[in-house]
Amino acid sequence: MALWSSTDANTGAPKFAAASGLGVSANGRVLYANTQASAFVTGANVGIFGVDTNEMANTSATNKANDPAHSGWILRKAGTGNRVGRVQTEVLVAMGSMTGDGSASANDDVIFQDTAS
Repeated sequence: MALWSSTDANTGAPKFAAASGLGVSANGRVLYANTQASAFVTGANVGIFGVDTNEMANTSATNKANDPAHSGWILRKAGTGNRVGRVQTEVLVAMGSMTGDGSASANDDVIFQDTAS
């Protein structure tokens, strides 16, 4: 059984504890597309997102500060409170073959839009 897949869905997210350095023991399935503040780490939004090449191209055109370095499975940490506006992205699995987009109303579209709005 693979540790991740190239399908942008919670079932395809990395199965290892991607945020264990933050004290989070949740796997990718639990962290998938999370945008809720302090759900796993107090004072931060922590989530894993499947970013395809279209989303990568769009984020590159709109907000360079929040861009991941590559398409694939991305761990995104955003501060809240006195750390609001501080965003870090980490490429967990780099891939150019990400497919699907969860659903049209997926939380990931709030963070990584498919097309320019």
